Amino acid sequence: MAFTEQDFRNQKQEIARLAEELSRLNATFAEQKKTLGLSADETVTVAASEITPELERAMVEATERAKREGEARAAQAKLAGESGNSGCRARRGAIRV
Repeated sequence: MAFTEQDFRNQKQEIARLAEELSRLNATFAEQKKTLGLSADETVTVAASEITPELERAMVEATERAKREGEARAAQAKLAGESGNSGCRARRGAIRV
């Protein structure tokens, strides 16, 4: 299958959507840092010895939520990509050019 202009436009749209999502997530992270009293450019690290059960639970919950949201967005993107070819139906004995 050849890479078409439409494929290129679709990729550009997807990249723009992902950039917006990253910007939203970065803003959320900056807001969380501000709530904790940290500056926006300060690196957040936690030593393994400092991990509390509450922090570990919060990380597991955040990871699971991110995974669910990512899978949902991937399913939406897949459905959106499949809908573009609905006009082409294969017929028995026909050759697609």
